[in-house]
Amino acid sequence: MADEQPVFDYAASAPWEQVITAYGDREELNRHIREMVAAGHSKDECWETIWDYEVRQFETSQRFRTEVKDRYDDAGVDLLSVTPWVHETGVSERDGQRRDLSRWQARFDAADWLRKVTAPAEARRVAASDEVGIVLNTQNVGAAIEGSVNEVDVLYNEGVRIFQLTYNYQNGVGTGCNDHSEGGLSTFGRDVVDRITELGGVVDVSHCGKQTTLDTIAYADAPVAVTHAGCQAVADHYRGKSDEEIEALAEADGYMGIVGLPWFIAPGVDDPTLDVFFEHLEHARSILGTDSVGIATDFYPADTQFPSELLAYYKEHIIGLGFDRENVEQRTIADGLGMFETYTDWPVIRGELENRFEPAEAAGILGGNFLEYWERAR
Repeated sequence: MADEQPVFDYAASAPWEQVITAYGDREELNRHIREMVAAGHSKDECWETIWDYEVRQFETSQRFRTEVKDRYDDAGVDLLSVTPWVHETGVSERDGQRRDLSRWQARFDAADWLRKVTAPAEARRVAASDEVGIVLNTQNVGAAIEGSVNEVDVLYNEGVRIFQLTYNYQNGVGTGCNDHSEGGLSTFGRDVVDRITELGGVVDVSHCGKQTTLDTIAYADAPVAVTHAGCQAVADHYRGKSDEEIEALAEADGYMGIVGLPWFIAPGVDDPTLDVFFEHLEHARSILGTDSVGIATDFYPADTQFPSELLAYYKEHIIGLGFDRENVEQRTIADGLGMFETYTDWPVIRGELENRFEPAEAAGILGGNFLEYWERAR
């Protein structure tokens, strides 16, 4: 894009279309998974293997890299925040995140158009040069650092800039959003927040429980982010934030990105459209103001291109990560949100946004608001 202001999305990971392209098509990918299972491999091993294969293709094939770049161009998103994940059983969160971080580094090394972005000024340069920038995040700092504040530095040195304190469960830092405990930010958690802030990283409370969210906003010296969540006043789901939390975020000059996963923002609704996404956005805007909200589709696990051979496995995997079994088993994961079914459908979000907001407001929500927040949080 020829503008210094990128289009930003908290996307969670590389789109499924990327690994499908590496194998040729979705049925070929599913066939390879079936062959691996027949050879005695577990589904978690299959998950890790297919993404290792994608990285090897990305490193060795100029044609593949060009096809991947074309897909990002089709989506029109040139700044994405992605999460290193671990799937293989028996591998710690710490080691698994570093394994996935190494995949991203291999991609950065292979493509002259893919950039690791570690500061807002870099994001503006990437957008102006028609490249794609990646802001690395971690969605479970407590597990990733294994009780050592010094490990925050290790993640930072590897390029991580957004640090989500907890996932769904309680850890040593604080309480997650779907944990039975109502605990808040721990003493160790305060040390972690201090270190993230000292380094210039973003403190993220998206998956934190209510008390941990409020404690962190009140304690942190720099503005805090809810990078990807919905509004509980619109849809009562634990992955949403209460008005009390959003009001505290507003008072602390924070930022909120609205998540696009249908089972979070429209629980129990059959075939929700993008209207529900904009209901959450409008509600957050009514409290935070137009200049402090953005887009965070988190769409990697919702894409309708999700390989069918891994769907049942993935449901069990996310239940193990703290999502409630009853609701997970009742929902369709690869469902999309109205006309937004695959990542290359992202322009429908931009089109709706530009139809509903004034040009300057839309530009801010598309990416300018996140960059301005990032600048004041450093």
